[in-house]
Amino acid sequence: MVMAPERRSVSDTATLLKTGTVSVVVPTRNEASNIRPLTDAVIDHLRGSLEEIIFVDDSTDDTPDVIVNLTSDSDVEIILIHRPPEQRHDGLSGAVIAGLKRARGDWVCVMDGDLQHPPEVIPAMLSMAELEDLDLVSAGRFAAGNETEMSRSRKALSHALIRAVHRAFVPLRQLRDPLTGFFVVRRRAVDIERLQPLGFKILVEIIARNANLAVGEVGFEFGKREHGRSKASARTLWHFVRHILRLRRHVGNGRRHHYDIHGIITVSSPVKLPELWRFEVPHLRETATITLSCRPAALAGDDLFTYRELGRLGFGVRMRRTSSGIEIDVSRLVGKSPHVLYTNVVEPVIRWELVRRGYALVHAACVERDGQAFLITARTDTGKTTTMLKLLDRGGLGFVSDDLIIVDPSGVVLTYPKPLTISSHTLAAVRQAELRWHERVGLKLQSRVHSRSGRRVAFALTRLPLPVATINAITQILIPPPKYDVARLIPGVAMVEKARIAGMFVIERGTPSRRSLDAATALDILLENCEDAFGFPPYDRIEAYLHGGRGETVHQSEREIIASALVGVPAVLLASDSLDWAESIAADLGIPAEQSAAVDRPGSEG
Repeated sequence: MVMAPERRSVSDTATLLKTGTVSVVVPTRNEASNIRPLTDAVIDHLRGSLEEIIFVDDSTDDTPDVIVNLTSDSDVEIILIHRPPEQRHDGLSGAVIAGLKRARGDWVCVMDGDLQHPPEVIPAMLSMAELEDLDLVSAGRFAAGNETEMSRSRKALSHALIRAVHRAFVPLRQLRDPLTGFFVVRRRAVDIERLQPLGFKILVEIIARNANLAVGEVGFEFGKREHGRSKASARTLWHFVRHILRLRRHVGNGRRHHYDIHGIITVSSPVKLPELWRFEVPHLRETATITLSCRPAALAGDDLFTYRELGRLGFGVRMRRTSSGIEIDVSRLVGKSPHVLYTNVVEPVIRWELVRRGYALVHAACVERDGQAFLITARTDTGKTTTMLKLLDRGGLGFVSDDLIIVDPSGVVLTYPKPLTISSHTLAAVRQAELRWHERVGLKLQSRVHSRSGRRVAFALTRLPLPVATINAITQILIPPPKYDVARLIPGVAMVEKARIAGMFVIERGTPSRRSLDAATALDILLENCEDAFGFPPYDRIEAYLHGGRGETVHQSEREIIASALVGVPAVLLASDSLDWAESIAADLGIPAEQSAAVDRPGSEG
């Protein structure tokens, strides 16, 4: 007999789901005698929340007729999807996907049609999902110490397969029984188009390919089959092994790092991206805007973008736009260099995806004073970072960003706090940087490789028939760029999330001078500096792909966003041959040099 939780009354279960409805998807194959009791039990326990019951049927007996007969005497919508033999090659998992595509409920419950998955457990899964704000809750045969009535040999096989799945996919380690076919899932949290199942174990496929899901698990006792026969066989085991091997090849171990950039753009990556670490979140509520993979994947489609050097050994990236975002597959070499992955692949995509959403990613540093933001922009390698650190070291200013900021048309800037790329000269500009001795020693070599002269050499190589993107990736792996979070360079610095633009400083090297800029000139300079920050291969080709032949229109949209943000904002150009821009800007902002001695920064002692 099935051992189930205490039976709830209809009135109790009707109020279980407070934030939506539930569709129940039941894949069936020759389960005629189980259909009516299963249907009655589901309706009994979910009345008031039940949207529909969807039977996806691969039967060769009279199961479809039994389902059709139920539709005439039920007050709940019952749907039959009977798949012809030529559509059944993907097994039970394919049937589940067919049901997911048809479902209308906010939640979808997937369960077997053999009565071994007791409907009494569905309210417990839904309750946990709502109370703990989860995307998926499964019912595990071995969760919470539960044991089942399976035979000893089958139980041993199940445990062996579970261990294999846990080793292969990190996200599935959250579940004691990742092989269960009994679960509820928030329908919109799963990108159904990404699923490529084979065989019976659809839950493994869903979580491995949607690693951003917040998941939980309840226990239940697996019952004995009362009618019909089990569909498990040596063939299904072989399909399972093939599925796991293929899935591992496509998604790796499933470990993901998630980033939420002000709720505007989200990124999911198997590689930690240090430039985005301040945006990292435990999981994402929906499919990421940008989804990265660092293993060869079967990306396909008419709008597929490909860039490759030296075959599989070199720099490689493939990209395609989907209905939910952009999928990017990079070569193993690129995955070994997170800085190259971010700078040469992810950041260009973020730039143009922001424009699509009404924002612009601007190449400028930004400090805050009394709720007002002041931009500092310059050509790359002018000395902007050193100027920024000198200003922050004086005290009285908040840090918004050093290299890039996000602006909206109203003139509000949002922080984009990437780690700062420094040099020995930059480090000498601050007094309390918290760098270890080996970091200071290594900085000398890193400064030479990642200096202004090093960048010039790299761009010169782009004019030669060389695999420069591959050379760049290898260089960055061997000698990573010296990047440090601002809090390690200026301990106790105030981090500011957003402010309104009140002024802009353009700094450049040359004969000392100072002049005000009209709005058009200031805008042109800012845009030129933005373009100067990009351009290393394969940027031009990525940009062309993302614009889809609308390059002039997209560039114009970016220009209009920035122009609107700068309306009424005074701009000043400061030229210097002694690199003393910090003193001039501090004076303009009313921050005297003497203030630095009086500033008390937590954690700056020693």
